[in-house]
Amino acid sequence: MPAALFAVAALCAVPFDTVLAGVLIGVSGCAILLPAFEALSGLRFPFRLHAQIAIFVAAALLLGEWSGIYEAVPAWDLALHLVSAAVLSVAGLGLALTLTGGTWPARRLWVAGVLAFGFSQMVGALWEVLEFGLDIGFGLNTQRSGLPDTMTDVIANALGGVWGAVAGTLALAGRVAVVPAGLMLDTMAANPVLWPRWRGPSGAQGEVRRPLAGEDGAFEGGR
Repeated sequence: MPAALFAVAALCAVPFDTVLAGVLIGVSGCAILLPAFEALSGLRFPFRLHAQIAIFVAAALLLGEWSGIYEAVPAWDLALHLVSAAVLSVAGLGLALTLTGGTWPARRLWVAGVLAFGFSQMVGALWEVLEFGLDIGFGLNTQRSGLPDTMTDVIANALGGVWGAVAGTLALAGRVAVVPAGLMLDTMAANPVLWPRWRGPSGAQGEVRRPLAGEDGAFEGGR
């Protein structure tokens, strides 16, 4: 939410610029999506996820597009795709586990990892569509070299998706906590409505998780 307020203030403080307007609209829109979803759904997400989304969108649009960092640092775009795909992959793994309430799937865990990888690639493809829309609608140049730029983005997304799927699978197996798997573990622990059977990684599966503050089952009971 602070990123959205900053974007609105900046839009009012500078002379009108079509490119800057498009960038700030994108930053504002993306920054308020997660808080709005929390307000509507009653779910909770780690604060650092809110901060990371705001930083990522600002780095991609405000710094990358408007200030020209993409041209000054060619690897900037690839790094953003790599990191975002990893986060989306662990998010996809968490979504896959909603089908079991947070318990181990009947099939091997790596199957859920494959689904997580597929989720990250789907969102990555939609991001490419968004870039195309920004180019057409606001005169940006997000797809600077056309097909080569898009394909290098897809490759970075694939590498990040593998990173996230492996990190999430290892974290669930209780072997090692690799970034960004902690976001998934914290989100699952904070939302028993979606993962009522979650008891932590495999090393803690025998432990009974105590409800967090405010988790009295009112949401499930419709009260």
